Amino acid sequence: MSEMKIGILLLSALVVALVFGFNFYQEWRFRKKTSQAFARHHTDVLLDVPRNNVRDGQQARLEPVLLDDEDDSTPAYLNDIPPPAPLARTAQPEPVAPLVQEPPELDAADHQALVVSLLDPSLDFIAEVAFAQPQVLEQLPRFNVAKRVQAILRTERGLWKPAEILPGTRYKQVNFGLQLVDRGGAVTEQELASFCQQVSHYAEKLGAQVSFPQRQQKLVSARELDRFCVDVDVLIGINIVAGKPIAGARLRSVAEAAGLQLEPDGQFHYLADSGNTLFSLASADQTPFTLHTLLDKQFPALTLMFDVPRVAGGVAVFDRAVQFAKHLSQEFDAQLVDDNRRVLSDQGLAQIRDQLTRIYGNMDDRGIAPGSVAALRLFA
Repeated sequence: MSEMKIGILLLSALVVALVFGFNFYQEWRFRKKTSQAFARHHTDVLLDVPRNNVRDGQQARLEPVLLDDEDDSTPAYLNDIPPPAPLARTAQPEPVAPLVQEPPELDAADHQALVVSLLDPSLDFIAEVAFAQPQVLEQLPRFNVAKRVQAILRTERGLWKPAEILPGTRYKQVNFGLQLVDRGGAVTEQELASFCQQVSHYAEKLGAQVSFPQRQQKLVSARELDRFCVDVDVLIGINIVAGKPIAGARLRSVAEAAGLQLEPDGQFHYLADSGNTLFSLASADQTPFTLHTLLDKQFPALTLMFDVPRVAGGVAVFDRAVQFAKHLSQEFDAQLVDDNRRVLSDQGLAQIRDQLTRIYGNMDDRGIAPGSVAALRLFA
């Protein structure tokens, strides 16, 4: 065999090896990103329990607090905190108009402030596209980026509108905001560069001027914000393990009596009046609850979940969640345990409750209230 043929064979083998190596690397990256976005399997700070932190951070799954009932004759979940409004609401009287009506211009100003607040410089990288002359827009561009992008538009009259193009309306400016941080982590330099390139291309097609913030400064801010989010991004779970499997029909009856309702994600949710989830109840093996499975199946264990940074009301709502977990344990002759099936101790639970209080204090100090619009965006 000639040296040329040998060289070609070696080169071919090298190319094949590089292709396999690249594919393995891509698969590894995909699995890593998937685990960061969806998995809950990190070490517990107190009990070495997996499945607690939604992010790939150092904070671990916190165990919940169980409060002693003052009156054993009343279910714990009915004490202290009123239940959310039911789905079927009773008819309400028509609101009475105030004696003094606010001037329309104040309402307009409030609306303008609300629209402008959709983009937050502390959360978004905001690109401003200004047109030389007001013009009618046919559509807004779709950006090929992993992070959320929002837009607001300014009419030729100077009024800001959400990202909805109205026929016949002329616009003189559109701002695009790329979210800097979410549960997938901070925006990368490559993602930011790609976003800027796509905005510049859009502005060039329309003959508009575009301005960007300082990229490096925003990247530094994003990384610092992400580090903070990692520290407070905790998913608390309470496992309810019954002595014998729980009938789905009975489970549904107990959950609905407590004010929870079945949602399309296959879990029971306890909702605030705003519609946001305060806590949820799922099958421990992740089998979705449906009307069919609740009729035919039995469930050996349940998991009550409390997404710490996304819940407004803080410790008070958390107390209600664990009171409901205790009620479930009594109803189904079950134990409250961690993910390693170790019974939760009152001492450990009290320590975790203290940590939860500190987490909420850190969020308030940062100006990101639990359950606020900013928190719902950052921890999505």
